[in-house]
Amino acid sequence: MARLKMGLFTMIANGLFRTRSAVLGFMGAALLSVTLSAAPANLDNVRLGDDVVPAPFGYEAAPARYTVTETTPVYVSPYIYPGTVNPAKLKVGEAVDVLAKVKGYDWILVAKNGIGVGYIPLSRLAPAR
Repeated sequence: MARLKMGLFTMIANGLFRTRSAVLGFMGAALLSVTLSAAPANLDNVRLGDDVVPAPFGYEAAPARYTVTETTPVYVSPYIYPGTVNPAKLKVGEAVDVLAKVKGYDWILVAKNGIGVGYIPLSRLAPAR
């Protein structure tokens, strides 16, 4: 009888351990999922408009909104003042949506509907409040 009780106790203990492990495993996976979903988007696969030149060293995260501090066009490339996307210029105080900052350069990739539409020098922008 003592052996039966000990066997039953072992089975219950093992069952509880497995249940506890499964719960902890599930909680760990849920926590990992939340952590991963809070990570920034993959900046190696930034979508660009048709005439926009990709940055030579890729992109890095930047604040999502900036305000124009100096009238500026939107450029097709993050190099020293290349061609512009169109003849229009952004005016002082206009808000721009930012997709990323260009690695190794002080240029910001501005976005429209999640697609990079051109670049603006960082010196002509300030983070939006």
